[in-house]
Amino acid sequence: MELNKKKAEFEFKKAVFGSESEKELAAVVAGAAELAGKTRAAGIEIVYPNQAKLDELAKVLEGFSPAEIKESIKARSGRPYEVLQERGTMVKSNQENRFEIAKVWLLAVRMKPEERKLLLGIMASGDITSAMQMESIDEAAVKKLARFMQRCGIECTASGKSLTPANEAPEKEVRMEISNRNVWVSETVVPQLKDNLMKIQSLNSRIQLKNAERQIKSFNEEEEQDFASLQRQYLDLLKEQDKLLRESKDEENIAVTLQ
Repeated sequence: MELNKKKAEFEFKKAVFGSESEKELAAVVAGAAELAGKTRAAGIEIVYPNQAKLDELAKVLEGFSPAEIKESIKARSGRPYEVLQERGTMVKSNQENRFEIAKVWLLAVRMKPEERKLLLGIMASGDITSAMQMESIDEAAVKKLARFMQRCGIECTASGKSLTPANEAPEKEVRMEISNRNVWVSETVVPQLKDNLMKIQSLNSRIQLKNAERQIKSFNEEEEQDFASLQRQYLDLLKEQDKLLRESKDEENIAVTLQ
């Protein structure tokens, strides 16, 4: 995904601005081709959410001259600018959801060829219009698949061993950054997580200060008990966070659990 993103950027700069990026573009194209060859050899077909729409928008852009595109960008209006904005939004969304897309691919590899083809078709169109029966994976995996696809903007739900269009809004999830990693959590636990994080940060600062004091002086019994109490509170908060993030932690090991 990163290579394709860079390839599109270099091609755009070269076509519109005459940027001298032939070497960079050639290196990116070669890297993308090599990686595509490896995935095909491994039996993995790579399809992105809304890929059909992205291909369509690329063709629309090809109908404009570099001068027309450049002028539209400068004016921040006109069809070329609208197309670029729409395409940019989709590319950014796919980039942000790259781990969710990878999880969908991992599940797709376990499916029968005909099921995999239908699933990748849904991914490419960015929409599901009818129920899709899945005999290759169990109900738990279908639920995971529905969740991953919802995060990619494809409104669907799991019904037994079928993936179906969402008749009602599914439980909303929110992406949060915790300990320098992105996690998805139910909207209902967001307030608890934010409160937990604030307490952890506050306690961590107090513990660091106490630890610094212990380096330059000996604590008496009361001070040692106070320090130990802060550490226990900190560990309790970490345990609480682990419970709130249990599903997210399970997903981090999906490459192993789906084997």
